Amino acid sequence: MHPTNDPSAYSSTHSPCTSVPLDLFKSGQLLAIKPDCRGALIIQKRFYADFVGSGAAVGSSFDVDCTSVYAIGEVEFYAPTTYTERQQAFQKRREYCETLQSIVVIPAPLDRATTILHQLSLWLDVNVISEIPSALIAQLAGVLTKTVMIIRQQRPTNPAERLNIH
Repeated sequence: MHPTNDPSAYSSTHSPCTSVPLDLFKSGQLLAIKPDCRGALIIQKRFYADFVGSGAAVGSSFDVDCTSVYAIGEVEFYAPTTYTERQQAFQKRREYCETLQSIVVIPAPLDRATTILHQLSLWLDVNVISEIPSALIAQLAGVLTKTVMIIRQQRPTNPAERLNIH
């Protein structure tokens, strides 16, 4: 579904990291990020943040308690209508949650910060990652903003080198 006047469709074509209207998520309506979408969302909750990428469910009961939502890159939503579409979107959201859970249980904060940056490089274009505020990345990994900044400073300035991608 392409963005139209339909409230179930929304497209964010903003710069690398922009705020998205909260009413879209607090309404309780189930949406999903299009499976071929190259963007993602960071959904902030009271004490942590979730990363949600292509194919994953958003809204519904997952996100009624969100405090802010940031679009990274171009994000397009659709309303899953069939049982299979909903199940696939739920499964994809679960996969993102499980990946973040595996990162936040790493005991050393510097290791968590390094791991979340590496994981983001698997999910997103490396040039976009450098535009994401350190505070948002810190919330994903359960570390202080300063910890993410330390890891970012230790890395080369070239995004490909910073993420060990050649």
